[in-house]
Amino acid sequence: MSEVPAMAVLSMTGSQGSDAFSQSGLYSITKSLDHAMLVHLLGLLNTAGVLAAVFGTAATGFIIQQGSWNDVFKVAVALYIVGTLVWNIFSTGEKVLD
Repeated sequence: MSEVPAMAVLSMTGSQGSDAFSQSGLYSITKSLDHAMLVHLLGLLNTAGVLAAVFGTAATGFIIQQGSWNDVFKVAVALYIVGTLVWNIFSTGEKVLD
């Protein structure tokens, strides 16, 4: 086995493992925001995640038709960076609703 596929598998495993850490923050911050609306808030978050997956799949196909897989990964990295910046700038642990 050459080093390139092994490094690709290692990179994908590492990125998915790192992404899993975000789930603990997502669920703990929603629970601390408002207990009464937790179910509704999680439903909205899950809907947003599913819509992102649907549109992301379509966008990936479009990008590959126009360019290459490198372009797909560049867009993914840019979205992760923007999402991280937005989260770190605007997230707080303060209660939103009483």
